[in-house]
Amino acid sequence: MQELTFLVKGSAKEPYEIIFIKDGDSLTAICNCPAGTYSNLCKHRVNILDGKSAGISSDNADQVSTVVSWLAGTDVEAALLELRQLEKSRDTDKNALNDAKRKLARAMNT
Repeated sequence: MQELTFLVKGSAKEPYEIIFIKDGDSLTAICNCPAGTYSNLCKHRVNILDGKSAGISSDNADQVSTVVSWLAGTDVEAALLELRQLEKSRDTDKNALNDAKRKLARAMNT
């Protein structure tokens, strides 16, 4: 099992903590922001999964690429790809997009 923790700037005074856990083919991503706390999709986790280090206040922003490499073959990768495809489609209905967001949030929380 491998684990990485990041601190990110958010709307709260204190930075949010994001923990990524890679265990075999499983990737879990936990954020203590309000959305993450309620098992909803949060932009902090998705930004790191997208390889973005902007907003990281901890001294390990260079480890974002490690988290991105952990995505391969996981249900999180599949859910993230589905969400990105729906976001790009002009014909996407909002319900399908919201369903994809919930699916990605569930994938990161298991």
